[in-house]
Amino acid sequence: MINEISVVRMPDRIPIEVESVSISASVDAWGCSFDLELADGDQLSLLKPSAAGPRLVELTLNGYVWTALVESYGRRREWGRSGVTLSGRSRTALLAAPYAPGRTKASTEERSVAQLVAEELADTGFSAAYETVDWLVPVGAWFYDGATALDAISRLAEASGGGVQSDPADATLRVRARYPHSPWDWRDRTPDHVVQEDIVSNESLQMRSAPLYDAVVVTGELAGKGVTCKVRRAGEAGQLFAQQVSSPLINTSAVAAERGRNILADRGEQAAIDLVLPLFAGPLRPGEVGRVLPLDLVEVVGEAGTWHGLCTAVRTEARVSDKAAVIEQTITLERHYTDAD
Repeated sequence: MINEISVVRMPDRIPIEVESVSISASVDAWGCSFDLELADGDQLSLLKPSAAGPRLVELTLNGYVWTALVESYGRRREWGRSGVTLSGRSRTALLAAPYAPGRTKASTEERSVAQLVAEELADTGFSAAYETVDWLVPVGAWFYDGATALDAISRLAEASGGGVQSDPADATLRVRARYPHSPWDWRDRTPDHVVQEDIVSNESLQMRSAPLYDAVVVTGELAGKGVTCKVRRAGEAGQLFAQQVSSPLINTSAVAAERGRNILADRGEQAAIDLVLPLFAGPLRPGEVGRVLPLDLVEVVGEAGTWHGLCTAVRTEARVSDKAAVIEQTITLERHYTDAD
């Protein structure tokens, strides 16, 4: 496989020569973080912030596209050579501090959560893909003071046990459940990727254990607008309770059940497993794996058997040398031994 690396400044698509690229994303962050090392330090002048704000760059690795805001840079010098490094985040950073202003809001009409997310993005140039449970929020249950658009959307997502992810390339936010599918259902779901162990160059494992909770109480905080529900894992006694959670947005049994499901999905014996594998360009052939993103379900096939894990973090690294370009992705998979396999 011949790896291809391309970086251009947007929107004029001026090529930027780089020696290395590192892109990191996780379920705990709404966007990616980027680090680039320039091959030609003089090109720094092309990427310094302008009067319109930070510069936007497009990175393409083996055909997969990311966009990033260049927010900071640094210089280093060693004997016989010097270098310039750039750092930045997904373009959705424009919806957060320090670029976006804090706002105050109190709802005066009944709205669904998907509608509230769309309202936060009105006139920003960004759109949302709402991919989790939706429900109606009564008047007065949605309010905030001094929050940016991204802060507000993150709060809306958190109410149902979800989070916010940025599209790698487009000006789009995805609101998704922390567990799109419960671990006890992973073996019956079609995975987003199938990894054969023979393409993995490095593997590491960190074990962790959580109590086998089978119930949790989820409650609204506002009298007359919220509900209180005991959420129980189906088929179990419902006697070992996780810590109670509350939110002014727990207004229906459907959102309470979804919040509880995400809480109870994080239980039992688990491991965080790091796998280092190539980033194959499409179209993919059997045994090859394309770009893996946080919250993708991955099936791993090896001599000891097949298991499933939810991707919780990805670090994609590209390096250019005199011989060739190397592109690898390190994916962190959350494996559940108790509820999955």
